Amino acid sequence: MEYRDEDYEYEKRRREVEQRKRVRPDAQMASQRRKSAAGQQTGRSAGGQDLYRSGRIRTSGSSAGRTSQSYSGRSSQGSDPRRRTAQGVSSQRSGAGTRRLGTDPYDRSSSAGRNASAGYYEDMSSRKRKSTFQETPSGKKGKKQLSPKARKKRRTRRILFAVEGVLLCLVLLCLFVLSKWDLIQKASFGKKDVYVNELSAEVQENMEGYRTIAVFGVDTRNLETGRSDVIMLININNATKEVKLVSVLRDTYWNVPDATTGDEEKYAKANNAYHTGGAENALKALNKNLDLSITEYVTVNWYAVSVAIDQLGGIMVDVPESMMDEINGYITETVNSTGRGSNQLEEAGYQHLDGIQTVAYCRIRHNNGGDDGRAQRQREVVGLMLEQAKKVDLATLNDICNTVFPEVSTNLSLADVISLAMSYHDYQIADSIAFPYHQVDALVGSASVKVPLGLAEDVTQLHQDLFGDTAYTPSATVQQISDEIERQTGYSAADRTE
Repeated sequence: MEYRDEDYEYEKRRREVEQRKRVRPDAQMASQRRKSAAGQQTGRSAGGQDLYRSGRIRTSGSSAGRTSQSYSGRSSQGSDPRRRTAQGVSSQRSGAGTRRLGTDPYDRSSSAGRNASAGYYEDMSSRKRKSTFQETPSGKKGKKQLSPKARKKRRTRRILFAVEGVLLCLVLLCLFVLSKWDLIQKASFGKKDVYVNELSAEVQENMEGYRTIAVFGVDTRNLETGRSDVIMLININNATKEVKLVSVLRDTYWNVPDATTGDEEKYAKANNAYHTGGAENALKALNKNLDLSITEYVTVNWYAVSVAIDQLGGIMVDVPESMMDEINGYITETVNSTGRGSNQLEEAGYQHLDGIQTVAYCRIRHNNGGDDGRAQRQREVVGLMLEQAKKVDLATLNDICNTVFPEVSTNLSLADVISLAMSYHDYQIADSIAFPYHQVDALVGSASVKVPLGLAEDVTQLHQDLFGDTAYTPSATVQQISDEIERQTGYSAADRTE
């Protein structure tokens, strides 16, 4: 079969166009086809070359599969190429259909080109999908698959963003606490000044990993004086963030060192320790009677508690009918002592209490469980306040700090406050305890007190509940105090009814 020079050039250009179509995007391919077609027609017309009038090219269904071409009926040299239009055109068959001679099979502007190029574009689309997506088990397209190196880079970026976010939060928290720190009243003594019993290495080891903070609630705006109506221990498991609340009944009869006279062997109600020597003396009494090593404290007054509850939106509690007279009496008393307004309750039942009403609810004692019932209600309110604090926004917390912090005294350092504030969302109250576990109402002299029935045995149980120390043995100091209580009152562990 003979090929003319113009046929060879035409075929060469056509193959080049097809090759460029394989690697270029659709938009560039269409533009290049128009330029190539225009250049080929111009070149053939300018050279006066005769086009073949008929012929047939067989293909295998795609541009890359063409294996043979045949040409026939060539016109003589120098004939007018426009004769092809007058004489008609012959068809060229392929796997996709027929086309006019000289028509680009991949030109989608014509119906013949669209039919001929269908297989090619479908094939290219299929390959593109396979290279970008993978089929999921459900048959839908999955996410773009990244190389191990790209996945590692993405993971590293995410870690860096997370670290930066945490650092930013820490900086903002530190700035916030620092701005409020000067509002708090600072203790006049340090943690190293607090008295602690001589404890065995085993007892000290079992208390590691826990943080115990004493909270005192006083009945006066002066935080250095007054009796502590509230004596509560907040025991925090540093690993799990579980919190156990221990209410020490304020009328508990035990050893109360008298800081004013220096009498270390005085026995009285537990709340007298704060009255005679402030927070330092109250911490000393707790450590001495309970074999603890508490060095941190926070003191608040009823005014601060009422303000904080109001700014948290109040709390919902169930007020029984038996409390109505006493709670309304305490509402009036608390209004007078704090200078804040409120209203008496009109009916019993589950209802919303404001700050003053809640304080009155915490102070009820005579006909509703006595000192035990009051301590239980105080722990209940602390738990409700913690849950409310988790729900409020930063603006509300800021307002609480501005109004409550001036009514707070503590020996916690700035770093201590920041570390506690960082985790307050994680704290969960796991248990609530009233101490002593076993006690009896009695008169000692002219004072009505709660006499522990075996102080040493109750302290043993306390260490097991707080620290999981099943092998705890009371120190000589605790055992001596327990024996002295029995000697003075005549009550011991043998008087327990259970």
